[in-house]
Amino acid sequence: MNFDLGEVLARAWQIAWKNKSLWWFGVFLSLGLLVIFPLMLAPISFPILLQDRRMDLILAGIVGFVLILFLFFAILYLVSAVLQTALTLGTLRAIQVEERIPLIELIKESLPFLWRVLGVMLLYATAVTIVNLVLQAIIFLLIIGTFGLGMLCATPLTFLMYPAIYIAIAWMEQTINGVVIDKMTVMDAIKQGWQIIRNNLMAVSLVIVVVYFGIGVASTVVVIPMMAPFLVIPFSFLEGDPNWTILSISLLCGAVFVPLFALISGWSAAFTKSVWVLTYLRLTRGSAPQPELLEATS
Repeated sequence: MNFDLGEVLARAWQIAWKNKSLWWFGVFLSLGLLVIFPLMLAPISFPILLQDRRMDLILAGIVGFVLILFLFFAILYLVSAVLQTALTLGTLRAIQVEERIPLIELIKESLPFLWRVLGVMLLYATAVTIVNLVLQAIIFLLIIGTFGLGMLCATPLTFLMYPAIYIAIAWMEQTINGVVIDKMTVMDAIKQGWQIIRNNLMAVSLVIVVVYFGIGVASTVVVIPMMAPFLVIPFSFLEGDPNWTILSISLLCGAVFVPLFALISGWSAAFTKSVWVLTYLRLTRGSAPQPELLEATS
């Protein structure tokens, strides 16, 4: 099947720019991810508690931190499933009839797909985690068994993980599209998603390169300076007592950069989702208009 990457990118850009309301889904996702930073910085307070030798406070802090972290990720996955589905539906509407739908209505329409999309996301996360743990175990055994020389052989294996991870992301995106657009079951959508990638590996690879490497590099250049204030925060605790000057400056800069980061993330999410939805439609239906696809959002 002919696949015009230029046409897909141009159309995705048009959709993302004209439908700025879709950016809000990416904004909400990015703000949720930003909460991870203060959560990761929470263990910094443990050394302060150790100075007072309050073991009860230390144990309570560790248990509380683990519980909060688990609850946070559980809520994050649930919210992400809703937002991912709503963004897919909104993109589909924009592709078919360029119709703008209130965000609340999109969220309501996404609820019937919630558990299937959540199942896809959890399966993806579980599979990636298991594969990563297995590879790390193999690398560790190679290093131990060869007294470090195995690291030379393991390095290429480590680099091969990255293409595999991006292919897995593309697989997940196409699976979610199958669930939402064609109302498939999770297993049927997984099978179809794999067939799409296997039969159109070159086209999918080009989309991955443009979306994740092209946009990723451009976004990194902009985002890294924004993250600098958060990265400086740990240095304010080096002497035990917090350095309020460094901490205040970091938090003030963070307050300025966070909205800009959220805005960039919102556009990136809308554009990326538009690319994947268009790719799915082009590879399963061709470039001809398909008005019947609107049934997926009814």
